[in-house]
Amino acid sequence: MSNQGIKIVFLIVPFLLFSCKKELTEEQNNENFKKKREQYFSYSKKLTGDKEYFSIYKKANDTIANWVSNSLEIPIINPYQLDSLLCFNKQKNRFYGAVLKQTMVEEGVQDYIYDFYGVKIKGKWYFFRGSTLVLPREYYQEDIHTPLSLEKMKKIAVQNVFSGYLIETPSATNSNKVKYKINDSKFINMENRNNDGTFASCYNCKTFDEFVIYRVNKNWKNKIDSTQNN
Repeated sequence: MSNQGIKIVFLIVPFLLFSCKKELTEEQNNENFKKKREQYFSYSKKLTGDKEYFSIYKKANDTIANWVSNSLEIPIINPYQLDSLLCFNKQKNRFYGAVLKQTMVEEGVQDYIYDFYGVKIKGKWYFFRGSTLVLPREYYQEDIHTPLSLEKMKKIAVQNVFSGYLIETPSATNSNKVKYKINDSKFINMENRNNDGTFASCYNCKTFDEFVIYRVNKNWKNKIDSTQNN
């Protein structure tokens, strides 16, 4: 009897240790996520200043609301949320963000994150949607009929959309001190440039600014065309 009792103890103890270790790892992951998000948010907001940052965010949010009310960007419908994190470039004339879209229909089993871009041209901000990240719920939780929480989607956005915004650079005076700079390639990627120098489906666009204006106007043109056809 005593031998059997000892076996049970030895079986339980490793299990408890394993459970604690796993829980600690999750806590560390969540803490790392929060730190990275806060770092990006603080760095980006410092570039523009609080007032300008939130002014641009409001313009972007109003634009998306306009898209939804006019059915300009079909995938984005209520409910949605523009993530409060906007990552600006050094020149403060471009940013990328994320629109979080929960699927509320009963048969829905996946949610979405849309890349969202802002470009400042001649003093005016233009906004357009980028690629789509599909989030099958079965990969993130057991209940596939409940939308992913916004907090979980923000974590996924940090990992898949915002990650790489800042890169480490060694300090010239202190090898133990880490500095950060903006990763320019993240903003070059939004250009969607073709091999011939044109941009995406705009084969007449010779500059990125031309493409942005084309992309924004195309939404309204498609809306007008569909209305006339009906």
